[in-house]
Amino acid sequence: QAPTSPTPNSNKKSMIRPTPFIRQAERLINRNPELFGPGPLARRATGIGAMPPLKGLVTCAAQGLAVGLAGGLAYNVIYGNPGIQAIEDYYKENPPR
Repeated sequence: QAPTSPTPNSNKKSMIRPTPFIRQAERLINRNPELFGPGPLARRATGIGAMPPLKGLVTCAAQGLAVGLAGGLAYNVIYGNPGIQAIEDYYKENPPR
């Protein structure tokens, strides 16, 4: 039988130096059970947060690119391109010699 490896949550001493800030953070207690519930919070990630890091990054970037392109296209369809239109209007009024 192979020896079992230690679990990641074993009761080992932390490698972080116990500064006052760290000691204070370790003493934090849920003092508002109406807001957080009676026990410790156990929120599980969903959606992009639950994906592996690289897949989540690629998904987030792809969605951002898609929303940006869709927004740019919608702006161009609704408003046209006011900068180009202003230049064309100027040259209609002032034709080059």
